[in-house]
Amino acid sequence: MKNFFLFPDSESIHPEIKMNFKRNFFANLLDAAFWFFGDSFAASLTIMPVFLSTLTDSPILIGLIPALEAIGWFLPQLFFAKHLEGINQRLPIVRKLGILDRLPFLLLATGAFLIPGLNKKVALILILIIYTIKVFSSGLAALPWQELIATVIPVSHRGRYWGTSLIVGKLMGLVGAFITGLILAKIVYPNNYGYMFLIGFIAVSISFLFLSLNVEPTIERQSSLVDPGIWSRIKKTLSKDKNFGIYLINRGFTFMASMGMAFFTVYGIQEFNLPISQSATFTAVMFASEIVGYGIWGNLGDKEGYKRVIEFCNFFSIIGLFSILFIRSVWGLFIVFGILSFAHSGEYISDQNFAMEFGSEKDRPTYIGMSKTLTGPFFLVAPIVGGSIIQLWGYKSMFLVAMIVSLVAFLIIKFFVKDPRKVKEIV
Repeated sequence: MKNFFLFPDSESIHPEIKMNFKRNFFANLLDAAFWFFGDSFAASLTIMPVFLSTLTDSPILIGLIPALEAIGWFLPQLFFAKHLEGINQRLPIVRKLGILDRLPFLLLATGAFLIPGLNKKVALILILIIYTIKVFSSGLAALPWQELIATVIPVSHRGRYWGTSLIVGKLMGLVGAFITGLILAKIVYPNNYGYMFLIGFIAVSISFLFLSLNVEPTIERQSSLVDPGIWSRIKKTLSKDKNFGIYLINRGFTFMASMGMAFFTVYGIQEFNLPISQSATFTAVMFASEIVGYGIWGNLGDKEGYKRVIEFCNFFSIIGLFSILFIRSVWGLFIVFGILSFAHSGEYISDQNFAMEFGSEKDRPTYIGMSKTLTGPFFLVAPIVGGSIIQLWGYKSMFLVAMIVSLVAFLIIKFFVKDPRKVKEIV
């Protein structure tokens, strides 16, 4: 454990960051733990699609839940990049936006309790509006929060931080999934969802308290006097760093392939005629697989780089999506979902770290913002394409298309993207 917190001699670290590293590490670890516990009660790939399926049978609208989460998380980030460049501390803005990020859980609980007195279409619109507020609130807080993590967690320990915090967070999420299963089975609809979202709100409020315990040094950051504008900045960055542009293409295809995950739980429940309480079992399988994944991928990312992690994850996605075509049992369903969740965990941890390694520290907000905002729309398109395929030809055809798209993503990352760590070493 002692070596866990040691820094390599070659790494230059701000003295205040080094002094407060353990405090910040555990503050962010506990923030993540309670956040994932709370968010397990509104999981976008399991709980929320099934909840929405009680209000509509449209696969496109159901698929909008994971799509909205992704687009809400990714889209706003680039627009914060220029603003963050000239801010000497990230923590104050993270605290303000963190409050906004947590209130929608309370709104979801209120919306669920109101369903019995509402017309079904009105209830559907209300829940979609609240969920849209939730995900865009997260997107507003995302870039400042990632910049805070990048500031207080040195690059040599980011993989360890993400791996450890996500493992602890997902273990907490497993507890949440167990509680969710009990609530869904024992409490009448829609009060079961109302109580779940309320517990989620309490948990993410506790996570905010730990987030606020970060100690961030004041670092002088100069913003360029002339702002070329967002699109000019994008064009300039892509013209000088074509390797980064190819990486973004890989992410676009990977996110398009996410249509397979977006519909998996609803497909399983409908295809095998399972009760809605089984959505908690899917959540548990997802978290258990992600726990294993985060431990493996975080370690591999620190040692061999996140390019290798993405290669493996794209490959596992291909295997999982191909296997869905031959599932004949509920146990097979859970195993395949575990494979896809294992791959998803590596894609997530790579998404948090890989873009930080392109460019210089000064350009980091722009690179992070571009990696999110430019690829986010693919998440929105994916369920629309997937839902349309389902309506025309069925679920199996959609999974087949997702597998082919995932194969293209694998070929791009494997043969056309260079590891930025190795590029910098050569320079």
